[in-house]
Amino acid sequence: MGGAPSLLAADGGGGSALISPNLGTIFWTVVTFVIFAFILSRVAWKPLIGALDSREQSIRDSIDGAKNDREEAEKVLAEHKQLVAEAHRERAAAVAAGQEDAERLKAEILEEARKQREHMLAQTETQMASALQQAKAELRGVAVDLAIQAAGKLLDKNLDDATQRQLVERHLADLEKSGDAGSAPS
Repeated sequence: MGGAPSLLAADGGGGSALISPNLGTIFWTVVTFVIFAFILSRVAWKPLIGALDSREQSIRDSIDGAKNDREEAEKVLAEHKQLVAEAHRERAAAVAAGQEDAERLKAEILEEARKQREHMLAQTETQMASALQQAKAELRGVAVDLAIQAAGKLLDKNLDDATQRQLVERHLADLEKSGDAGSAPS
């Protein structure tokens, strides 16, 4: 160990040189720091600050874009809700119109059925009246024949058929008139 004194020996042993303030070291450290800060401010700070400003602006633009997108989405959602509500109203109107058409068609069908029933009743009444007239005519013919036979037996006199028929038909006509007069007030 012969040549260079050690740092530990110069300070009295124990590593106090690293802790004790030395004005020369402090001066050169401050000067180095200022020069380094000056160089960094000229060379590195402006690009760093520019990059940070650029990043900040891009974040602001993204936030603004997101706000605009959200507003547009809310607008589109409101339009879709309005379209859905309009579709519901149109569907309800179509259902109501369909029900009205069904009711109208039902009324038309019922009216047509009523008319057909009335027509069939009138036709049946006409047929019944015709059949009644025919039955009356047949009954009159049978009654005339029976009356002629009965009168012939009672009178035991021989009138010709034409005269007997005339008498009976006149008598039946009188009966009909008196029967119609009796049934008219009802």
